[in-house]
Amino acid sequence: MHDIILYGAFDRHNYGDLLFPLIMERVIKHQFPEKSLVVASLINRDLSEYGAPKTVSIKEALKNSKPNATVILAGGDVVACDWQSAYGYLLPSLIFPLYERIACYYFSKITEQLVKRIVGLTSIFPFNLNRNDLGAARNIIYNSVDATGVSSVTNQNEILPLSKVINEANFVSVRDIFSQTQLARIGFSSPQLAPDSATVMSAYISVNELEQKSSWPTKNIIESYIEGYIVFQISQAHIHGKEAAFAMALTKVSRACKLPIVFIVIGNTSVGVNKVTAMLADDIVYDTYLDGNIFDIMSIIRNASCYCGTSLHGLITAMSFCVPRVALLPELIKQINYMQTWDLPHMPKGIKLEELTSAVEVAMATPNRDLQALGKKLTNAYMANFKRLSENFK
Repeated sequence: MHDIILYGAFDRHNYGDLLFPLIMERVIKHQFPEKSLVVASLINRDLSEYGAPKTVSIKEALKNSKPNATVILAGGDVVACDWQSAYGYLLPSLIFPLYERIACYYFSKITEQLVKRIVGLTSIFPFNLNRNDLGAARNIIYNSVDATGVSSVTNQNEILPLSKVINEANFVSVRDIFSQTQLARIGFSSPQLAPDSATVMSAYISVNELEQKSSWPTKNIIESYIEGYIVFQISQAHIHGKEAAFAMALTKVSRACKLPIVFIVIGNTSVGVNKVTAMLADDIVYDTYLDGNIFDIMSIIRNASCYCGTSLHGLITAMSFCVPRVALLPELIKQINYMQTWDLPHMPKGIKLEELTSAVEVAMATPNRDLQALGKKLTNAYMANFKRLSENFK
């Protein structure tokens, strides 16, 4: 019977969500080797081909854990995530449009009840467990989570039960000031502030391990551009229809910095990247990594001269490995909230395409000692958070 359940959205191919159990499992086993631990998500899932731990369903994990086990929400945007969104990420891409446009739009209540029944939970939100699902004696911990989603919870029928389950938690820490404000709005007055748990990846994943677990294509990219390169990442949703503009901006960046561009995909869609690379100027040197393994992504970012992207955990990886970074697009509030809370004040965030070259130059001018000092500071801040939350282990 397990002592600790690590729970979260670990059953989807998303870089950040796959990082949380990988990192937290290592931290806990290092600090508490005697504890039996299981990694749980909504459903059983094996994403080990991407470097992630296998998961069991939360229903199975609760059944096979001690009555006084500790449940840890290991990270991510898990406060007030709704059932339809959480389950939609697990559906095949061909089915998802029908699910979203028909089932969720026209039959939202029925769809929600059906999804709950499939998963085997009764809680109003999938990652915010009530006592009926959790059990009377189990502790629950929210570990440096994001609560941005709470901003859309305005109905009292949702605010009251959400406030109740959060106030019943034994420990709550959030990863940015905006999340603190949102929890306070629904009646939780004492969320602690701590960096995202993925911050400590550089302390728990050695360079030697990264090199061993990186694929040959990744090693070839790093060796081919040993003098430096700029990593570029963007989601399909934000690049669609703007491929030519991004290609022009990246052509300017590459020429100004005299560095090649390495395109990476964080997730499972490479269509936008392929369109951009086809539109680059003929003199631009570039390469692509599109396979989505978390160790490859980590290794490519760690060796970069600068990271530019829309992925929050791409940025957090750069912060952990002391790499200059640029957060793209002003509408991506999660990145901006996190960087305003934790990053160096001058590090570019919310950057528009026309600002990209100057933003990269500002980021790359940052002294290495400042990058290293911040990395150490954030690691220490997260480990202090872990020490406090682990006092609730039984």
